[in-house]
Amino acid sequence: MKDQLEISLRLKYRKDLIEKLEASGHAFAVWRMPETDQVRFIISLRSPIQTRKNLSELSKGFVLNLYNDNHPISPLYIPADIELIDDEVRIDPRISSSMVEPFLNKLSNIRKRTHKYPSLIRENTRNTYESKIRLTVDNIRDGWFEKVVLSRFEDIKLSDDFSPWTFFERICKVYPNAFCSISHLPGKGIWIGASPELLIADNNNRFQTIALAGTKLMEKNRKLKEMAWTHKEIEEQALVSRHIVNCFKKIRLRKFHEYGPKTINFGLLAHLKTEFEVDYHEVRFDHLADQMLELLHPTSAVCGMPVGNAKSWINEMEEYDREFYAGFLGPVNYHESTDLFVNLRCIKVQNNTARVYAGAGITEESIPHKERKETEMKIQAMKQFL
Repeated sequence: MKDQLEISLRLKYRKDLIEKLEASGHAFAVWRMPETDQVRFIISLRSPIQTRKNLSELSKGFVLNLYNDNHPISPLYIPADIELIDDEVRIDPRISSSMVEPFLNKLSNIRKRTHKYPSLIRENTRNTYESKIRLTVDNIRDGWFEKVVLSRFEDIKLSDDFSPWTFFERICKVYPNAFCSISHLPGKGIWIGASPELLIADNNNRFQTIALAGTKLMEKNRKLKEMAWTHKEIEEQALVSRHIVNCFKKIRLRKFHEYGPKTINFGLLAHLKTEFEVDYHEVRFDHLADQMLELLHPTSAVCGMPVGNAKSWINEMEEYDREFYAGFLGPVNYHESTDLFVNLRCIKVQNNTARVYAGAGITEESIPHKERKETEMKIQAMKQFL
């Protein structure tokens, strides 16, 4: 059975395999962790399930969570029924040959690339976005919020030879310190991204999360330590950090380490980043990851402060469904570690169209055309690979 899989999956031709898996309607996930070279690829022979289990109770796999799906957190779970690691195929011992055979037959009957999803073309104009920012700033000054993250998108027609795998290889090369991934759920399209923002990381030794906010274009030959941040950008990042500290307080966790803020870069963009860490040798806290996941999602970095008011305002103003953009995704229980990332710097592929997303943090100091420029930088960071 394993030999048949290796032949059918053609491990050296991941580009063709991804197209076949999409056409066959199977869920799969591909990812590369930050600062590593190893690419992991899993395929599910079963339908993905929406689960409310604790993360520690899930078998090895991959989860995705919609931006609007929270409290209680119930991500969509892709089990690692088949793993492709380098040139090796691994099959979950619980998977029987009666499950593998229909999968192989389905793949062998796919002869050409097909598209299941209707193309979605919509306008999201600059002027409309700037007018929404102005209205948001007015409401912030009236005391309704401290910060709101408004997003927009651009739809781009793709050439017939567009390859999700090639796009993935390119972002891995340009963003070595990002979480790069491709994921597919039947009926949800293909999502590809290079996220700079860790939501939670948890293993037997420590828990981690970060506050990431503020965006600048890296000027040529400019060193990170020479980057100058405005008061608006510093305060925006401080709001995200305070939100994390408040989450720790809600669950009465008082012993944690805070590092930063410091300037980091992802490709041509620079951000402010503060790291938070809980050492399990210093304090034992059962199910910390699950409790923080409930409190952190959606983060103030993609939503705003206070989260409830900001989320309602975003749903009214944006007039489109973010879906998995600004949600979270990542592997669970690989090498006894779970690493979930906010789904940023991403595209959604439907038919021959790529929808590219970006957002900007709006405060009372925001200048509409500058915030729009920030979203253009973020969108261009993904468009360059198309």
